[in-house]
Formats: sequence, C-alpha cells, structure tokens
Amino acid sequence: GSAEANQDLNVSSPNLWSVENPYLYTLRSEIIHDGRVVDKTDTKIGIRSISFDPRNGFRLNGVPIKLRGGCVHHDCGLLGAAAYDRAEERKVELLKANGYNSVRCAHNPPSPAFLDACDRLGMLVIDEIFDCWREAKNPNDYSVYFEEWWQRDLASMILRDRNHPCIIMWSIGNEIPELTGFSEGYAYARKLADFIRSLDNTRAITSALTEYFLYPLIAADLNLERKIPDELWMEHSSKFAEPLDVVGYNYMIHRYDSDGKNFPDRIICCTESFPSMVYDYWEAVERLPYVIGDFVWTAIDYLGEAGIGRVKYEGEEFSFLGPYPWHQAFCGDIDICGFKRPQSYYRDCVWGISKAPYIAVHKPETYGKKPRALLWSWPEVVSSWTWPGCEGKPMVVDVYSTSSEVELFLNGRSLGRKPAGKANRYIASFEVTYEPGELAAVGYENGVETSRTVLRTAGRPANIRLKPDRSVLKAEFGDLSYVTVEIVDAEGNICHNATNNVYFTAYGAGSIVAVGSGNPVSEEMYVGNQRKVHEGRAMVVVRSDGEPGEIVLTATADGIPTASVTIQVTK
Repeated sequence: GSAEANQDLNVSSPNLWSVENPYLYTLRSEIIHDGRVVDKTDTKIGIRSISFDPRNGFRLNGVPIKLRGGCVHHDCGLLGAAAYDRAEERKVELLKANGYNSVRCAHNPPSPAFLDACDRLGMLVIDEIFDCWREAKNPNDYSVYFEEWWQRDLASMILRDRNHPCIIMWSIGNEIPELTGFSEGYAYARKLADFIRSLDNTRAITSALTEYFLYPLIAADLNLERKIPDELWMEHSSKFAEPLDVVGYNYMIHRYDSDGKNFPDRIICCTESFPSMVYDYWEAVERLPYVIGDFVWTAIDYLGEAGIGRVKYEGEEFSFLGPYPWHQAFCGDIDICGFKRPQSYYRDCVWGISKAPYIAVHKPETYGKKPRALLWSWPEVVSSWTWPGCEGKPMVVDVYSTSSEVELFLNGRSLGRKPAGKANRYIASFEVTYEPGELAAVGYENGVETSRTVLRTAGRPANIRLKPDRSVLKAEFGDLSYVTVEIVDAEGNICHNATNNVYFTAYGAGSIVAVGSGNPVSEEMYVGNQRKVHEGRAMVVVRSDGEPGEIVLTATADGIPTASVTIQVTK
C-alpha cells in the first residue's frame, strides 16, 4: 500500500540560498519498518523566500533584485539535443560568467541536470511548459495533444521540479494565440494557473504575452507596422492575465509606461527582448519598480530559426529566416560554442559589470551600408585589427565603455577623445583609416586613465593553441571537456582572418563527440574529425569513455606545427 506523510521541520538560523550564496541542504527521507531503515532518498533543497509586488518588484530573501535574464532553448549547441549533464551544467556556467542571474527555459521544461546546476551555481529560473495550447502554430505541434495531455504534462513538471530553490516562476505558455479569447483561452489560462496552485502555491505564475495574435482582430493583412489600439490590448491582456501573478511581455517595451498607469497592480517581466535594444530595455527595468527584469532573446545561440540574427541592409530583399545554408539563429549573446559575442560585451556595459573598453571594428565590406532595423541582429563587428588588403581604406570603430570618455590611439597617435558612458549609450564611434599595428582604446574618468584595451595586428598563422575547459574528467561515460581551438601567430595573437581547416584525432580513454564553430552558414558536419576555423577559432568536444586513463587530443593543419593536449580521466 501507500500513504502520504507530512512533516514540519524547524531550521534555526538557516543559511539562506541566494544568487551570491547558493547554499544547499541535504534532506534525507527514510522509511523505517520494525526499527530498520528499509528505504531512503536524499533531496537537495535550498531555504529562501521570494515575493513579488508592483511597488517593490521581485525580492529574494527580502532583498530587491532585478532579473538580468536570458532565454535559453533546449539544445546544447554542437551536441544538438543531447542533454549530457556536463553540457547542461556548462550552459549555466556560461550564463553566470557573463553576468546573468536568471534564465527562462524556452519553451519547455529543462533537463534535471540543468536545474541541478542552477541550484548549485545560483541561477534563478522561469520554468516554462507550453509553446501552444489548443490553437496550432505549426502542423502536428502540441496542440494536437493539448486537451488530452496538458494536465498530466503540467503535473509531471511541477512534481518533478518543485523542490528546486532556483525556480521562482512557473510559465504556462509562450506567445499563446488564445490571448484573443478564442478557443476558450481565458478559461484555460485560469485552469492551468489553478492546477499549478493545487500542486505548488509557493511561486509566481506567468505567461509570455505578445501582441502578434491581436493583429487579425484589426485587419485582414498582417502589417506589423500598424499599432495595436490600446483599448484592444487592455481588454484582451486583462482577461488573459487575470489568473497570473506576473505578466510576461515579449517585445512590448512601448507598453511599459502606459500599462503601469492602466494596470497599477500589474507586475511586468520582459520575457523576450531584442539584443539591439538592450540599453532601452534595461533603462526601463531600472526606472520602473513594477518591471522586474529583462530576458533577452537569446542568451545562448541555438540551432534553428535560421538566420533571424543576420544583418539585413537597405536595398536587400527581406525575409524573416535566412536562406540555406543558414542554420544557426545567430542572435545569442554567446555563440553555440560558448564564445562571447560583441553584443555580450556591450551588455556588460549596460549592466555595469564591464571592466575595460571593448573595441568593435565594423567589417570593411559593410562600410557605407545602412542596416535595416536590427531587432535580433547586432552590427557586423569583430574585435580584431587584422585586415590585410584594407590598408588606407576607411573603417568604423566603435568602443563600448562605461567610462565617461574614451580616447583611441593608432600606433601611438591619438585619433581623438570622445564621450562614452551611460550618457552616450556606452558607445564612442570613430572613423579610422586602416593601417596595421596597434589600436588602443583608453577609458577616462575626470581626465584620469582608468582602463585600457589593445588590439594588435596578427602575423602569419604559426601555431594551433588548444585550451580545454577541464583538464581532468571523471571516469564516467559522458563526462565532457570543451577544447577551444585557436590559430595564433608567433606572438600568440589570434589570427581572426584565418580560415584553416584543422584535423583532430583523439586516442586513449575518450573520443571526439562533436566539432564546430560559430560560423552560422557553415555546411560542415558537427560530427566528425575536422573543422574550418571561424574568426580564428573552433571547438572540439571530447567525451570520457568511462575508464580511467588519458585522452590525447591532437590537432593538425597545413603549414602549421601539430599541437596536442592531454586530458586526465580519473575515478
């Protein structure tokens, strides 16, 4: 038979779980029969309090905190949909290292390993369940199964995940078409919210709303430049959001101020925002207490929605998705290898965590071109001063900096000092005539140098540099090491213009499981033993085969000495 037992525990002076101090306790449950322990289980838990209100925003353990968030899809980059525990943990490590304190799991429950990592590392989570309800978005999507399965699937998520201290919100959907009220949308919003509260009433319930599905109510044609009337938005969003504790807004910064007046008790969380508008979105988060955070689309790049982040220029034919061979979305702050992209360095400035200027050089072929609205895109810039064949040609150099002033030097000559910092949206822009050598950006406060960044023109490719993120693996099948591959010159500078094809071999106690780069249009396989570098870099993922020993990874390329690195595998 079975029985349910409830116990109250009193923990005096608990060590509270937080983003800065993710302290975990082990809760042991035992079944005792005739004085013997016949079964037991250990559960990691964190003790913390959360609260939400429109005047104080979100508070963790009574302390107000703004959510520096990002959306993350289920895939693990080069590994595709394979959710290795280490790959899931690494995603959280990347987010944490780049200043994020929160993540939205879009648009499905994540793996247990992902949530375990968020618990251990101190990452707040919006745990999301559905991308559609009864109304379909695509042929044969979940709408086919929703009515039969929603309750069982929702229960599975809540019962599996509710002991994780990292989770602060449950999301019942992303951009649900039933916002219009069609297909019993308002009733189902209430059903889902009430069902969650019957299983867990300790967290806020949200849903990510969009105006997109209101357009058919005002016109036969879908013209996204037409404004949705405020009255229409107020009517439908108020009914749909009635059972929600926090209302998610996707790309609706234009409604923050007015909705704060129209809905004084509404708590808003930006559940998706454009990378190109990070300054505006974060300014609103800091200014408005009822806007508790911003989740960019996306924090880490992913496979699919090909090319939504590519730059489109005026005069070019527009399409939402990129044509073949585009296959990466190319909109993430972090690329699919885990390399930080320029927009992430800019976000560091906006979030106030940047330590030094970032030099963003616009690609020469884009000079004089005017991009269309960027949205999910970022200007085509590279932090490199290696542009052979461009000597004497004009180039645009942006410097991202929190310093109030920035001065640019080329081979020791000042190219002028310009204002930067928050008053100038953290960007100082210069037009420079290219010449090889050294480009330096210097930040100033009150006329005093506070920071400096230097780029040097790279010489000819001379070596392959291999940098594993972990040099010791566990002798467990599936433990991973991500090895960064860099083509460098004789002085160790990355050759950003290198396009070498690098061949890999691994022998010993492991094998190569994936190869790749941040090139969003490469037609190369992610499974194999070779990869062409992109902007001088590539990535190899090595997997432990489960036995102790050594993994020796070797890399070769034409005209460059062979390189190797040894990774230990221990019990």
